[in-house]
Amino acid sequence: MLLGLGWYFVGERELRGIFLCLFGGGLFFAMASIQARADQNESQPDHIRVAFINPGYGDRGFWKDVRDTMQAAADQFGYELIVFDSDRDWKMMVESAQKAFALQPPPDFIIAVNEHQQGTRIVLEAEQRGIPVIMLLNDLTEEQKDTYGRPRKDIKNWILTLTPDNERAGYDIAKSLIDGARAVNGDQLPGKLCLLSIAGDRKTPASLERLTGLDHALSRYPVLDEQRRLVANWSYDEAYRQTEAWLKRGGCIDAVWAANDNIALGAIGALEAAGKIPGQDVVIGGLNWSREGLAAVLNNQMTLTHGGHFFAGAWVMVLLHDYINDVAILKDTPEITFRMEAVTRANLPEFGDVLFSRDWNKIDFSRFSLVNSPTRSEYQFGLLTQSHRQ
Repeated sequence: MLLGLGWYFVGERELRGIFLCLFGGGLFFAMASIQARADQNESQPDHIRVAFINPGYGDRGFWKDVRDTMQAAADQFGYELIVFDSDRDWKMMVESAQKAFALQPPPDFIIAVNEHQQGTRIVLEAEQRGIPVIMLLNDLTEEQKDTYGRPRKDIKNWILTLTPDNERAGYDIAKSLIDGARAVNGDQLPGKLCLLSIAGDRKTPASLERLTGLDHALSRYPVLDEQRRLVANWSYDEAYRQTEAWLKRGGCIDAVWAANDNIALGAIGALEAAGKIPGQDVVIGGLNWSREGLAAVLNNQMTLTHGGHFFAGAWVMVLLHDYINDVAILKDTPEITFRMEAVTRANLPEFGDVLFSRDWNKIDFSRFSLVNSPTRSEYQFGLLTQSHRQ
């Protein structure tokens, strides 16, 4: 089930405390009401405890944004959120899972991620213990599902999955490199573009899906001439070293496809050290909506930063709220996908200052709940720009 684009931020002045939502054809203000939230929380079962097994860092980067949006939404819905950070270390993630299962009393729900394809053991142990589990951002792979089972059908306590459309994002990043090269060269392409592709890792589903999108773009746009495909483990430093080594070998490079902003920024650092001008000599595209990535887009160093998927932390709280309140669509459709969107220099002003301030409490996430909007039959998660409204 693919969900449409459903919200956008206005400019900085108008934004203060105001969040505009578009559902169906009508526009309404999503100002959070203290009394409304209090009434909503009173209707919830007593003291819902949710454990999040965070595969990343809790104090920086993409997974901090996921954690923070999740916390903001959990607070609004009145749930206790207990987070176990794993610092991008899959062995630590396994230990985090054991800590979550050892909580006393046990958590009412567990949210997990299939980072480095370690999600199966979490799903199976949750099933054994009778704890409902939700997979977030990285679902089990098709091979894992074929072996171990699918949510609700085979694994009863695997109740929901929420994932972004990573394949489309990978394609869009590649396409933006062609558009960026045209812009630099007066709407003309200088023949083939030597492409350096730098993936996140070799196993995480999000990384593999983004590469699938890249492969679709390569088959459709032969102007992108992929020279080498590298892996940087989502790291700025590793991307810097990989790009630096490629340049020192005399490798041709006109464009860099990067699986996330950290990788894109690492490549930018290496290009600058080699005397090249990112955004002019070499076009670069990334993903994550990080502050640094947004700044690079603003400065024309990057064609775009794809993303919005860190809001999955909040969206999963919305789904959990609706699941607890027996929304029928979640019983029938446990696997839900939402679109990401590209932030470019052209549309960045439409998003206001929220993406830079990271003050997620300005957003009333209850407005995305089907319980709170009974006239809607589908979820509308995502960022809606002015161009999409016209």
